[in-house]
Amino acid sequence: MNPPAEPGATTSSGPEAAAAPAPGPTAARPARRLLPYALAVLLIGLNMRPVIVAVSALLDDIRHATGLSNGAAGVLSTLPLICFGVFAPLAPRLARRHGMERTLVAVLVVLLAGAAVRLVPALPPLFAGTLLIGAAVAVANVVVTALIKRDFHRHVGLMSGLHSTMLVGGGAVAAAATVPLRDGLGLDWSGGLALWGLLALVAVLVWAPRLRRGGPARRDAAAGAGGSLWRDRLAWAVALFYAFQSLIYYTATTWLPSFYISHGYSEGRAGVLLAVCMGFAMLTSLLVPVLAQRSRRQSHLAVLGSALCAVALIGLTAAPTGAAALWAALLGLGLGAVLSLGIAFMSMRARTTEEAGLLSAMSQCVGYLVAAVGPALFGAVRDLSGHWTAGLVGLVVIAVPMAVAGALAGRGGHVLPR
Repeated sequence: MNPPAEPGATTSSGPEAAAAPAPGPTAARPARRLLPYALAVLLIGLNMRPVIVAVSALLDDIRHATGLSNGAAGVLSTLPLICFGVFAPLAPRLARRHGMERTLVAVLVVLLAGAAVRLVPALPPLFAGTLLIGAAVAVANVVVTALIKRDFHRHVGLMSGLHSTMLVGGGAVAAAATVPLRDGLGLDWSGGLALWGLLALVAVLVWAPRLRRGGPARRDAAAGAGGSLWRDRLAWAVALFYAFQSLIYYTATTWLPSFYISHGYSEGRAGVLLAVCMGFAMLTSLLVPVLAQRSRRQSHLAVLGSALCAVALIGLTAAPTGAAALWAALLGLGLGAVLSLGIAFMSMRARTTEEAGLLSAMSQCVGYLVAAVGPALFGAVRDLSGHWTAGLVGLVVIAVPMAVAGALAGRGGHVLPR
């Protein structure tokens, strides 16, 4: 599972050499083929959010057409996050047994199947397809992190940033384009959801030729046992940082449009402000991991991203209509920074490809199970209190342990020290 760094990487001797990845199929990848390969990897990232975000964009139509209750709608929206947490630990095992390329092609096929199942305009296929999509994305989330560590060892920051940008950008495009595409093509809600399966089909066609290059991966002799990560303090710092940022990210992006609408903005204006937030998130999601790789320590970046989130949330509480675009922009800058840094930590704090996969699985298991609680709890607090202040203050409070965990994760070093 662990070929060496891409051509041109420097070699080392001594203790670090013992942890170097073993030779594998990507060892001789020519530089001229690296860019197409990088684009293929990023295409997977682009597929991970549209099939999920499209449900939120069409949720009102789904409810009216099917009679879906508010509670069931909440379950449907939260189901992918639960899948991310539950299925993430399976990813390293699948990648070791079948190889990363074969695993990625398989999950893309499952993703495509989930989109196809949702073509049937009924609730059981809708939930079944969403379950398949959530499981596929959960595995892909982990395997792509390990793949970046394996094949782009010298450019982990750049590739992690580009991958994060694909995640944020794919979700933003789906949020903005799903309804216009459905209306323009004269489709019902099920057709609107299935449209994004075409993007998965493109990814399957791009990755299918790579099946012959993948195979069962050899376990690193230098990699520690998977269970030991759960007793590693640095691994827990990475996992908790990712958990707190996931909770804030998914809660804020779920409720931001409703927040603005409740303060007198139209649906269209609220959508524009969410787009502003996502646009600025794309900026920092690309920039921060590059800065992180150039720094021996990344604690300041974690604290800065957390502070931006807190300032924006305080601004939303204190002056929701006074500087709406400013708060949306600051929130986007903060969310993009902590999201991309959380993903980058999974590779940067690991010595080997296998450790990166294991740390990614642990972080995403913890992170998404915590994040799944956020939107529902925030909504419940809003219903009970009758206002937004309590929930927003709660998110500000969560930004504090996020900053602490990020500062600890950013102090350098590797998990499973030897």
